[in-house]
Amino acid sequence: MPHVPIRIGVVGAGGICRSAHFPGFAKIDDCNLVAVANRTRESGVRVAKEFGIPHVEDDWRRLVTRPDINVVLVGTWPYLHRDVTLAALAAGKHVLCESRMAWDARHAHEMLAAAKAARRKGLVTMLAPPPTGFKGDYVMKELIAAGQIGTPYQLYARQMGAGYLDPAAPLHWRMTKKFQGLNAMTLGMIAEPVERWFGETTRVYASTRIFTKTRTDPATGKPGKVERPEVISILAEMKNGMQATYMFSQVALGAGHVCANGVEAYGSAGMIRYDMSTDRIYAASKGEKDLREVPIPPEKARTWQVEAEFAAAIRSGAPVSPSFEEGVKYMDFTEAVERSALSGEAVALPLRFDSNPSRKAKRKPATKKPAKKKKR
Repeated sequence: MPHVPIRIGVVGAGGICRSAHFPGFAKIDDCNLVAVANRTRESGVRVAKEFGIPHVEDDWRRLVTRPDINVVLVGTWPYLHRDVTLAALAAGKHVLCESRMAWDARHAHEMLAAAKAARRKGLVTMLAPPPTGFKGDYVMKELIAAGQIGTPYQLYARQMGAGYLDPAAPLHWRMTKKFQGLNAMTLGMIAEPVERWFGETTRVYASTRIFTKTRTDPATGKPGKVERPEVISILAEMKNGMQATYMFSQVALGAGHVCANGVEAYGSAGMIRYDMSTDRIYAASKGEKDLREVPIPPEKARTWQVEAEFAAAIRSGAPVSPSFEEGVKYMDFTEAVERSALSGEAVALPLRFDSNPSRKAKRKPATKKPAKKKKR
């Protein structure tokens, strides 16, 4: 396979781009950042100077069509992920998109449909993985495959913090539906490794709460509506028969005194606990009274190689993970939680969407039933 130079255009140079993606791409041979488009030209110029990016675009639409790039890195807030991805694929560019794949599940399904069509033209699409549960990924898979829990019974997943506890704290963009979409806290970022380890979710029932209804919008100085939940409780059923309970909170004072961030799985043969705050794994088998720590050897620790894996997929056809298919699963889960919380009813998964939402369903013309003859 011929060598492929990698020339990157960046749309939205957020914190993860500056701390991880840019240094990661800098380690790859014949790989360069060519252009950046940020929310403002001023911020784009600052990023370009800091990282030696030669071109700054005022409009991301011009960036994705530049002939001197063949990759688009989508680092914007979730509300633009679909639009940038579809435009980039239409322009013949490979796409690496941040996690929290899209604004909602429909957007994610549209991105997947476009990615499938683009693959036939040799284009690669990949999502950045969530950092949660990353280091112990391979060990978790090995333990489960070896039968550590046996027949799966129950699963508990928690992400508890106090980031929204202060009612005087300003409105953050992640609290708004316009920019964050239906994503809430780390919901999708926990669902992604849970499904990777234990399989698909088939049904969810959820309840959410917002305690501080308004906060000061720093952009206007006026009260702004808080639209994303501060607490989420979920009861879910999984394809393997497991019953899963999820707890998310950003108003949990003192959560750090317990295993606030992690996953516990219980079954007929034993249990596994992954403390995601410390990246430590514990297990117990039937007959053991105490938990034992399961080490994560250096050779089995999953390390951040996202940029290298993406480049290898472009140059040699290596598989990618997370794929857009995996992203759609956690976006379905995220939206099912939203729908259930609004309706008060359980929601089945996977969600179904028309791959071409502009196409109107054809309806059969109404036919009148023949009138009944009156009895004489």
